[in-house]
Amino acid sequence: MNGTRMGFKRMVVGLPQGLADQAAVDAAVGLAEFLQIELLATFIADSTLLTLADLSGARELRAFDQEWQAIDVAQIARDIEQAAGLARQRFAETVRARAIKTSFDVINGAEVMAAMIHSDDIVAVIEPGHPGERVTRQFTGLLETAFATAGAVLAVPRRIARTAGSIVTIASKSEDPSIRAALEIAAALKERLVVATTAEMGLPVGLLADAERLGVAVEHVSGGALPATRLHERLRVLSRGTLAGDLGALFSSLHGIPLLVIDPDRAVEKQETGERRQAAGSSA
Repeated sequence: MNGTRMGFKRMVVGLPQGLADQAAVDAAVGLAEFLQIELLATFIADSTLLTLADLSGARELRAFDQEWQAIDVAQIARDIEQAAGLARQRFAETVRARAIKTSFDVINGAEVMAAMIHSDDIVAVIEPGHPGERVTRQFTGLLETAFATAGAVLAVPRRIARTAGSIVTIASKSEDPSIRAALEIAAALKERLVVATTAEMGLPVGLLADAERLGVAVEHVSGGALPATRLHERLRVLSRGTLAGDLGALFSSLHGIPLLVIDPDRAVEKQETGERRQAAGSSA
């Protein structure tokens, strides 16, 4: 198989404002560890709340008192600091026993995160535990920024259906880069690979030979819908162009299965740039 290798170097995890299901965080951290890439956790503080609180006449409705009160700027700042501290503590507990390089940053908005993301990053976006959090700027901004800048986006549902099972890729063409990425992930996780294609499309040349070398069993499903009850997949892999629907409905379509969406143009461009630099350094 002569496809370009997806050389991801780092996973950036956007931690929710509220307490996410630990299984979702574990799924993202575990994939980074298996892929042997650096893990950066980010907590996006809602700086717009402080801006709103400074507005003259701004009020908040207190649920318990059932009355409007002036917004307490100091209390909001303390709440944000407490939430960030709790996120940092829980992340530290999650990665304590992991053989992986990690770091944790608190940032003031998705705009700041855009400058942090590299095109060879995987950005993991975890589904919020509370429905109200889905419409916050922290979450929607993170999702938009991830798809606009990263080489791949890992959408992680708050409840994980299973922690073992096949890696499934749905390919739109025989040389779809998602197939190569899915094969590498299947090899790292020691799982079988299922490649779903249209009836007219065959497997890429050399795929089976590469899979045999990596010790990965391959199943080809062509035409029709995926037999989800038989696949028992733990992860699905798609190219960006194959993703249907709007981003707002992305998490409702996961059904407990994390989805890795690859932007092949960004990932390939970054890798080719790195290879050119390495070649230039070797010849110097």
